[in-house]
Amino acid sequence: MNVLLSVLLVAVAPEVPIEARYPEADAVFHCDFDDSCDENFDKWPDRWERPQGPRYPRYVSVKISEDSSPMDSRCLRVDLDGGAAAAYSPPVKIAPLFSYVLEGYVKTDGLEHDRAYFSITLLNRRRQRLQTLYSEKVCQTQGWKKLRLGPIAPESEGARFALVGVHVEPGSQQDLKGVVLFGDVWLGQLPRMRLKTSDPHGFFTDPKDVKILCSVSGFLDENSEVTFRIEDIDGEAVARAQRRLSSEPAIADVDFSLESYSGGPTGVIVSAKWKPPISEPGFYRVGATMRGRKELLLWQELSLVVVEPQHSAAGGAFGWTLPQGDDPLSLSALERLVGQAGINWVKYPLWPDERRGNAYIDHLCAFGQRLEGRGIELVGLLCKPQRAMRNDQESAAPLPAARTFAADPKVWYPSLEPVVNRLGGQVRWWQLGDDDDTSFVDDPNSAEKVAQVKTRLDELGPEAGLAIGWDWLHELPQLAGSAVPWRSLVLSADPSMTHEELSTYLTASEGIPLERWVVLEPLSADLYPMKERVTDLVRRMMAAKIHGAEAVFCPQPFRTGHGLMNDDGTPGELFLPWRTTALLLGGAEYLGSVELPGGSTNQLFCRAHDVVMVVWNDEPTEEVIYLGEDVEQIDLWGRRTTPSEQGDRQVIRVGRLPTFVTGVNEAITRWRMGFSFARERIPSIFGVRQQDSLRQQNHFAQQATGRAELVMPETWMVTPRQVDFDLAAGEAMEHAFEITLPLDALSGVQKVCVDYEVQTDRLYRFSVYRQMEVGLGDVHIETATALNDQGDLEVQQRLANDSDQRVSFRCQLYAPGRRRLMTQVVDLGRTVDVQTYRMPDGKQLLGETLWLRAEEIDGRRTLSYRFPVKP
Repeated sequence: MNVLLSVLLVAVAPEVPIEARYPEADAVFHCDFDDSCDENFDKWPDRWERPQGPRYPRYVSVKISEDSSPMDSRCLRVDLDGGAAAAYSPPVKIAPLFSYVLEGYVKTDGLEHDRAYFSITLLNRRRQRLQTLYSEKVCQTQGWKKLRLGPIAPESEGARFALVGVHVEPGSQQDLKGVVLFGDVWLGQLPRMRLKTSDPHGFFTDPKDVKILCSVSGFLDENSEVTFRIEDIDGEAVARAQRRLSSEPAIADVDFSLESYSGGPTGVIVSAKWKPPISEPGFYRVGATMRGRKELLLWQELSLVVVEPQHSAAGGAFGWTLPQGDDPLSLSALERLVGQAGINWVKYPLWPDERRGNAYIDHLCAFGQRLEGRGIELVGLLCKPQRAMRNDQESAAPLPAARTFAADPKVWYPSLEPVVNRLGGQVRWWQLGDDDDTSFVDDPNSAEKVAQVKTRLDELGPEAGLAIGWDWLHELPQLAGSAVPWRSLVLSADPSMTHEELSTYLTASEGIPLERWVVLEPLSADLYPMKERVTDLVRRMMAAKIHGAEAVFCPQPFRTGHGLMNDDGTPGELFLPWRTTALLLGGAEYLGSVELPGGSTNQLFCRAHDVVMVVWNDEPTEEVIYLGEDVEQIDLWGRRTTPSEQGDRQVIRVGRLPTFVTGVNEAITRWRMGFSFARERIPSIFGVRQQDSLRQQNHFAQQATGRAELVMPETWMVTPRQVDFDLAAGEAMEHAFEITLPLDALSGVQKVCVDYEVQTDRLYRFSVYRQMEVGLGDVHIETATALNDQGDLEVQQRLANDSDQRVSFRCQLYAPGRRRLMTQVVDLGRTVDVQTYRMPDGKQLLGETLWLRAEEIDGRRTLSYRFPVKP
């Protein structure tokens, strides 16, 4: 296809009322089953055809009935008796210059399992089927119900006829009785709007190359205007423009052609072009709208991406599985796309249809060589399709691999041999079956079958690495105690695992002598909002990378609403998030994470001394921290920004969507990660000197001298607060200090940091952030506040003892301007004690800060908490 958006449903004024005829549509076919449709009075509509066969038994009665439709005309009646029933209109002349809408009424009575619906089947000049589209399928209509299909636009430029169909199809079971009535079947014709870009697949590496063409056919007014708009992924308007439609047949500076249809219907093709002012990479939606002859609003939309050209790093783990081969993109278009998709692996079907001949094998060889030149490993998918018997133009799903290779090699190998002869020395990996083919899991002879395939492949090329599909929820075969002939497991689950589950299963399978190829299928656009789908995908890609998956594949990326691209080869919403993540993490080593001052979650990866941070937070946050000298922030759609600065520190804006930070200094990152306190918990004993020490290591490539200043709560007495050091490259040190807690020191987790000045090749100033807990964690208090029905403030105190030692505490609650309240917890074992304090006129305390202090009876510990009053 040479259009960017192969849309079957043509969007016209949203929410067009269904009660009336579609506005401004011209009728091209109408059947109300009256006398004009049954000139020979045989109770069958003239020139309509009824399919025959086992699925369509003749004993199911289908005939014109005197039952009245909503339009006071007769109808077509189906009396069910098991099986299906259908009827097709005579061919109706159409042209791809127009779009079409089908309307009709249906009424059901007594149906439990069967469904009734309409269809449109488009044919070429030879009356061969091109495509079929279906209306909503209904079971119980509660009276007459009007169904509408479309407007639709022919997918093929060769469409010349349409068949209108009425259908009753069984569900999982068949209805043996029931009645379905069809009435007032009507097909209308409308103008058709098409939107194209100067790249047939909407993929650009230079924003200056983006050009848009809108053409409208079947339209008589040549003086209309079209309004273009372009939005980014967030729905923010980038630009808007109006252009007058012209009947010029072509536009010189854009490589478009508007096909002419000799002998076709009357009407002109008018068009307008626009060059949108795109200034940065990203995902964009382009829309075009215009008024019709009266109030009809035509509109069309397409997507495109602009990327910075960038090749994948060597050794990357990310890849695509392309079970449909060169559909929807040709091999040359695929090569261009995958070369910029951030991937290092491509699984491609190398068991071609025999009818494609040796020329296609030549193309595959050249394709593999070009991928190798781009650093992309070609994996041969061995999926042998079985042709369906019911329709010459359709194919059934591929046979399960375990069944395919159960046959004698004499059956399956001859058709595979030409490919193996040509590609055996080029392809190092072969996969038996598709990514979702787990047929070997329950096959007791799986090892024998795979060994047989391996023997054949090894005869003609280097030692073949074989991969088979496996279900995560089954025991991995290598762990079952026997050697296996495959080297990789293609691991999937249905439904797909979350990133937490994937982390758990990858951790549990570490150390097995097999490569783990993880299948990551994106969430469905029908069930999840875009940002949730994006976050889930990136989190799972990171989980696979963190836990050492040898390869990570997106199955069927060309799948609208479920993949990274659309069915027609144009970019989907998830393409750029996948690409950005794969480019930045591919071939990188996982380092770990660091504590940030705002508490944002982060993961760090390093490739050739270049560190990238992936960071996110459930709440919008600004992380003010020094990360390096050439720091950039990249969002999931590839848009780059330079963070603002506060002194020596960058201001990193963080939200729920993961974002990438590049230019992070490796030595400082490793210094932060390696820093620790000898004791990160100190007893809640006040007025007593407590010993601790800091541990640090020089991760710079040269000697580092400087000082570290301990920044802790102001009321804490820390001695010394400043530590000087002189460390050789790689040298570590530990330096002691003392902490004395004041009487009002708060219990629980407290934020602390260490400010560094380090002189190496230059002077660096950075901070290391940590948490230190006051209290050993064995005894702690939780609080909650609420206003009761009487307006009193109730403060709930939950004192938990997680140790085996029995404890007693004297508790005091302080509120501004109120008398203190007291209670005691006596001889508490390993359990939770709940106490409630009450204060009148609680509204006066809303927003105030309360202080709860618990002193250990016959002990030295004191627990201290400050907390705000909430209603």
